[in-house]
Amino acid sequence: VLECVEQPNNKDEAERIVQVGKTAAWEVVGVEGTDVSRSPKAPFTTSTLQQTASSRLGFAPSRTMSVAQKLYEKGLITYMRTDSTTLSNVALGEIANTIESLFGKSLLEVRTYKTRAKNAQEAHEAVRPTHASTRYGGTTDDEKRLYSLIWERTIASQMTDAKLRRTKVIANTRGGAQSIPDFTVTGSILVSPGWLTVDPDARGEDVELPTLNKGDDLDLQALAHVEKQTQPPNRYTEAGLIKELEKRGIGRPSTYASILSTIEARGYVEKINKALIPTDTGEVVITFLEDNLGEYISDTFTAEMEEKLDKIADGTATYLKTLSDFY
Repeated sequence: VLECVEQPNNKDEAERIVQVGKTAAWEVVGVEGTDVSRSPKAPFTTSTLQQTASSRLGFAPSRTMSVAQKLYEKGLITYMRTDSTTLSNVALGEIANTIESLFGKSLLEVRTYKTRAKNAQEAHEAVRPTHASTRYGGTTDDEKRLYSLIWERTIASQMTDAKLRRTKVIANTRGGAQSIPDFTVTGSILVSPGWLTVDPDARGEDVELPTLNKGDDLDLQALAHVEKQTQPPNRYTEAGLIKELEKRGIGRPSTYASILSTIEARGYVEKINKALIPTDTGEVVITFLEDNLGEYISDTFTAEMEEKLDKIADGTATYLKTLSDFY
């Protein structure tokens, strides 16, 4: 879908552009492109597993953790509560062998990843298949889908970059006899898939463009003008809220699913088309908490408390002083 580069500031001009566009022949007046590389994403942590399963599979975080627990109990994946993106040397060796046998040595690129999350707990390695050579796992449909997601992310994390050509196509009426602004669309052309070979869905909503050259004819399918108004920010989805919690340092991998299930079970939010909409009950509860316990429900308090607990754990603070200060 191409869009007009100059937004008309009145309805008459918009209608003129539509009228001219519908009666004229169209052509490509320019193509601009730059080569880019896309590196694979790190292996799954608890939060990224929940986010990706939510956006790709439509799983609620509690459902993801329940299915992951079953896969773990069956010995198919490593422990599913972790902040770490690290893979053991044994796992890296298995993954390398799997990539070489399935996709060829040319697509192998051994990588190490560092955890960026504040307060990360890294006792366990990343969530990965126990054996990289096991391509499919699980007995139920949910288990099979989640296992495939974990396998693909893990294998892709050790593969070469994907090469794409970011391309901007500029179109206008042939000859430009009746002056109207250019129309453009930006997307990409896949040059070399690299890690996208194993995880093509990770490309997301990137627009796949055909190969076009200046002067090529274009067939007009439809042309219309739409009145737009400034929209408020989107509501949080479950995946988006988990990402925000992690970014602000609130909670731990084991708490994300229970946070989401609690606010839904208690009727504080309702889920409409993936968006979490506060209910009247939720609005009343949060107003009461903000008015009476504002300090304690702020994200800074929660994140700072996590830091204090970490200091107790590593011996740089005592629990008695920490609790005394709090009270």
